[in-house]
Amino acid sequence: MVAVDYMAHQEQYEPDRLLEFAERAEAAGFDMVWTSDHFHPWFHSQGSSGFAWSWMGAAAERIDLPMGTCVTPATGHYHPGLIAQAFATLGVLHDQRVVLGLSTGEAMNETPLGFDWPEYPERRDRLEQTLEIVHALWGTDIETDAEVDADGFVHYDGERFQLDEARLYTVPDEPPEIHVAANGPSTARLSARYADGFITVVKGEEYTERLYPAVRSYTEEEGRDPDAMETTLLVTASYDPDYDRAYEATAPWRATTQGVFDRGLSNPEEIEAEGVHATREEIEHKFVIADDPAEIAAQLEAYAEMGFHRIAVGNTSPDPERFFEVMGDEVIPSL
Repeated sequence: MVAVDYMAHQEQYEPDRLLEFAERAEAAGFDMVWTSDHFHPWFHSQGSSGFAWSWMGAAAERIDLPMGTCVTPATGHYHPGLIAQAFATLGVLHDQRVVLGLSTGEAMNETPLGFDWPEYPERRDRLEQTLEIVHALWGTDIETDAEVDADGFVHYDGERFQLDEARLYTVPDEPPEIHVAANGPSTARLSARYADGFITVVKGEEYTERLYPAVRSYTEEEGRDPDAMETTLLVTASYDPDYDRAYEATAPWRATTQGVFDRGLSNPEEIEAEGVHATREEIEHKFVIADDPAEIAAQLEAYAEMGFHRIAVGNTSPDPERFFEVMGDEVIPSL
């Protein structure tokens, strides 16, 4: 059975309202809560910018579901040692319910803070070195280039990040799971080597014929069981009994249909402006737009048949509270 998770978008709603939505998601039968980890949002109008790590600590006190970041950028403004420390602390406080999602990041997390926005090869290197540092500081059995002495102090001399006799004194008995966001085979290879799962927005034939087989092949090469690699699809949904209202409510997110992820855009006004180029076909392909709960269920089942274990559903509905009611009353029980 596919797991249906809630994606709490820090970009769209203020943190206190997202806490309410997380509670509604738990009551509706969602299996997990993910949250985005950005400095700037994807849009200026209706934009918000809550800090994921602070929010997770508050949310974990309110709900009993597992939760994770979707996704934390492994680039300049977070040193991997701080990522390891933050999620180790969350893991200690919240009974190993925490998942660390990592990615190569986006310019909107870096250039507003004065960091460069490097080309993809460097971003991938940064992600790999972040994964190695996190594993070394958590003391896992994943092989890395870090040097760890008998007292657990870690030395790491990477081209992008370094550690000089660093040690975490607060770590959980079992480290948090790590999931890597991957929209192509190169990054997906890192999930096979270092992670418990991968997250993607890729679906359809591009996923079933290209990405999914690559992940399974890489996982086997690493001597691991590909069936144990958890796969999560991130989608954004809009529900309303009036289809036109549901369609219009996707407006803030339409720039994400225009390849803005790798174009170095960081100003939310500029990113949002790209949404005007989105065609109706692109919009209806990208988002789950429905005026009938049965259509939402059918879309989620179709994604499950592609091989996804989890589907993380964001909520951009005109009446977001009603969306949770429909999911709990009609959609989730039917899957």
